[in-house]
Amino acid sequence: MSKITSADIERLSKLLGDELELHKGIRKLTEEQTKLLTKDDIEAFNSSLDKREELIVKIKGLHQDSKPLMQSYASTSANGDGKNSKIEQLKSEIRENVEYCAKLNEENILTMRDKTENQTKKIDEQSAKRKGIGGYAQSVPNTPEMFDKKT
Repeated sequence: MSKITSADIERLSKLLGDELELHKGIRKLTEEQTKLLTKDDIEAFNSSLDKREELIVKIKGLHQDSKPLMQSYASTSANGDGKNSKIEQLKSEIRENVEYCAKLNEENILTMRDKTENQTKKIDEQSAKRKGIGGYAQSVPNTPEMFDKKT
């Protein structure tokens, strides 16, 4: 690995700053998704998931650009040439956002599973009721004597 230059540090700093902004966008969308699940607004929730996926694709692109720079930075830092405080701060903020979003996303997944299970139970109950009504209708003769004994 080659030693990282000050121009490389600036480029890496810019890429990490851009990545941090995208992670902040993901954080905002993840928090929004929590609220949308509470409101049962599944259509808006799905739209929010699509927006989040777009941000993830952009982050992956930034990773491709920053990977060689990060490797050089890590190698240079490991050799005792010191760490850049700005780079370390950006990495820390990104890590915090990722951890927060992962935790919140886990909660959202559990909430969605609960909602799915509840809807499945409701559908099963409705199905059982329909079958019961259908069975009752078949067992009751459809004759006038049943309703009018005068004939």
